[in-house]
Amino acid sequence: MAGVDAIVAKTSGSLIMKLTPEQKKELAQARAKGEQRVSMTFTPEQRSEWKAAVAEELASKEENIAHIRKIKTAAEAPGFFGDVRRAIMNSRQPIHALAQQIGTDARQLSDFRAGEAELAAESLDRLIEALGLRLMQKIR
Repeated sequence: MAGVDAIVAKTSGSLIMKLTPEQKKELAQARAKGEQRVSMTFTPEQRSEWKAAVAEELASKEENIAHIRKIKTAAEAPGFFGDVRRAIMNSRQPIHALAQQIGTDARQLSDFRAGEAELAAESLDRLIEALGLRLMQKIR
């Protein structure tokens, strides 16, 4: 991370801030002491950037909660597709990585996981294989 010395974590990613020379010195001293966390005072520009990031995060909060509820509801559905959606959740793989692994668009897989879209048969076959699932028939 040359040139950038601070990452402020936020739920949807990271906010990268440039540090002042004084803050860089303070950070270097803390690292030399082996400290894992450092508390610093933001400059007015950094504070403004941080507030904008927080506002952005809060603006999408309800949308994110609604999407998570859809995913949970779709995974609780009985039957084959509910089973596949539960397997996606249980795999704990990032959706973009799983989508890349099966050769489909991450948005399409995310929408499938939430019960909002279907997957092409070829993608579904690759997903089942990637998740290590087997289709079995009950003998009656």
